[in-house]
Amino acid sequence: MPPLDRRDFVVSTAGLAASLLVDADGAAAEQQAAEAPPTDPAALLNREFRTLYGVNREELLNATPLAALTLIGTGEIWRVEFGRAVKSYPPPPWIVRVKGLMHGVIAAQATGARLVRGVDPEAARNAARTLSAGLTDAAKETATGLPPEVTASARAVLEGLQVLASEWAAGRQPDADDFPATAARLRPDLGRVLTATGEAVYDSVIRGLQACAHESDAEAWNSCLVGVCGAGFARRDNIEIAAAMSVLGRDSVGTRLLYLENAFTIPAGIAQIAGALADRELGNAVFGDPYRMWRDLLGDVAVRHVGGGFFPETGRAG
Repeated sequence: MPPLDRRDFVVSTAGLAASLLVDADGAAAEQQAAEAPPTDPAALLNREFRTLYGVNREELLNATPLAALTLIGTGEIWRVEFGRAVKSYPPPPWIVRVKGLMHGVIAAQATGARLVRGVDPEAARNAARTLSAGLTDAAKETATGLPPEVTASARAVLEGLQVLASEWAAGRQPDADDFPATAARLRPDLGRVLTATGEAVYDSVIRGLQACAHESDAEAWNSCLVGVCGAGFARRDNIEIAAAMSVLGRDSVGTRLLYLENAFTIPAGIAQIAGALADRELGNAVFGDPYRMWRDLLGDVAVRHVGGGFFPETGRAG
């Protein structure tokens, strides 16, 4: 089943994040250089070994009857059978609109920061014009599709940001407090939107996983991996992990329930599930511990030096 069409609100805000993009040609050239064939004999041999391992990984994925994936911020569960996404358990359709709203907030902060920094004033001013137009369109979209309890607050956030962006587009030079002062005024409305959205995502993930379990053979469900696909810089207190814990249990975190870094699509998540499956098989075969390869290969030395297992935290509760 192909991914559902979610263009509506996202299209109206997609241009807002343009100021965050890196040069595509430069990134492509960097990737090509990183993938250039090695010439050192030892490196060539290592590459051959990794290729052999990769083939096994794909075969193992294609032999695995069940996995489940979700992308952060969507509330949607995807059922994966034998390496292919075969079914979606869809969320309330309005959730993606709020994701677009948050992209608008992010783009407004980024554009204001560029104007204050002044590295390329003309490009930053053009970004402000794009931002202003996009926020105008996005504010109009909030009249339809959102729950009544969310609509007024969502519109207030977008209109407040649009006023600020239109001033920047007209030539006013912001200072460092410009965006934070506006954000502080909008914070209560933004908080109401995020709370309502969080509850909707939480409930949607639970419903999707429960439906997936109900439609599955018990043995396949009890052994399947559940992945949350997201950014490389994993956020603490992830809503999808929390919802999945209520279905799978807290002990599933790090064994069945995994956060998949740098996975921005379901196919990318499936590829990471393949790696997790292969590493689990490898750890059991080599070390007698299915999770040994989910740790650093040199992790025993690390634990000895610091006096116990650890994982760096990405921020602490304020």
